[in-house]
Amino acid sequence: MSAAMEAGQRLHVKTGQAAACAGLLPWAAVNARLSAQALMEGEVSVMRAGREVPLEMLTRLVGGQRVLLDAQLQTLCQGGASLVLLGMHRHVQALAALAAMVERHVEAPVTINAYASFTRDGAFQIHRDGHDVLVVQIAGSKRWFCHGRRSDPPFGGETVDPRRDPGPPEAEMVLEPGDLLFVPKGDYHRAEVADAGGQSLHLTVAIQRPDGAEVLRWRLREMADRLAAPVPMDPSAMGAYEAQLKAVLADLCAGLDLDRFRAAQAAARPLAGAMALGLATGADGPEDAVLVQPALRRRPVLPATGPADIRAGGVTTHLNAQECAILALLLDRDIATTGEILAGLPSEDPAALRAAVAALARRGLVFLTAS
Repeated sequence: MSAAMEAGQRLHVKTGQAAACAGLLPWAAVNARLSAQALMEGEVSVMRAGREVPLEMLTRLVGGQRVLLDAQLQTLCQGGASLVLLGMHRHVQALAALAAMVERHVEAPVTINAYASFTRDGAFQIHRDGHDVLVVQIAGSKRWFCHGRRSDPPFGGETVDPRRDPGPPEAEMVLEPGDLLFVPKGDYHRAEVADAGGQSLHLTVAIQRPDGAEVLRWRLREMADRLAAPVPMDPSAMGAYEAQLKAVLADLCAGLDLDRFRAAQAAARPLAGAMALGLATGADGPEDAVLVQPALRRRPVLPATGPADIRAGGVTTHLNAQECAILALLLDRDIATTGEILAGLPSEDPAALRAAVAALARRGLVFLTAS
């Protein structure tokens, strides 16, 4: 996918991992997010033909509290409405781990939304996004129509006027469970449920790659103290002030370092919100079958042996030798069971490794999932 992203080309991949993708977001997790509170907070919406269904059609006040009209929501969905669930990586651990993994590989912030459709009516009309999108088909099948870019960068999110003919698509593809589709920034597209009477559930992983403007904003923030003086009102002081600004700009260019920019981004990004209550509370650590995934959103530089300090989420964390070895293995593989970690580090003491996995989990550096 990295090559397609660099080239700005769409890519359809059949992974053959339908079961693994289904485990990312079971329908039960979708249903658990449906509430009047989520609708009022804007994290869940019901869309039809590009328009949001009003809150008043989905909820009502009961005893001073707004409640969801379950039957009404069911009727709307069966009649062509779609569910849009924003920021699902904040609510489902498997998606938090997925977001962290994608961020490590693309070195850019990621958000994950979910879309559930129950008829061929789509939630959105043909549009383009101002960011790259990786689509993960979870359940059912969905037909995608991609019309390509209509202009040169920069691209913003934009909907095509439905009264205008978008013309024939450049590509048409059906995504089955386990399929991935990369849609580059600026590519006009739409989607619909592929099977009449069927349903579809898919994820969109929005990849916000930084651009030159963001790099310059970071550099300007670094030099904020030297830019704090206001423009003088005295005309005689203008020359000196202008010379000072030119000197700042010269230093801005001289100190522009993309490696340092990426390191600053990595240090500032928060952890992915891993919790391990009930799975890593004892000194013995998790059992062999427990899945372990890194919660780090960037790849820190870790020594081959010995302890180290890493900075993540604005906090510096000290790691002992076993913790360093475990994180290095996980960052290389993205996921491993506790048993695979022990097998992959045969020179380390198994008891110390189990305790280290537990310690990493308690500090939110890894996700633990009972398999």
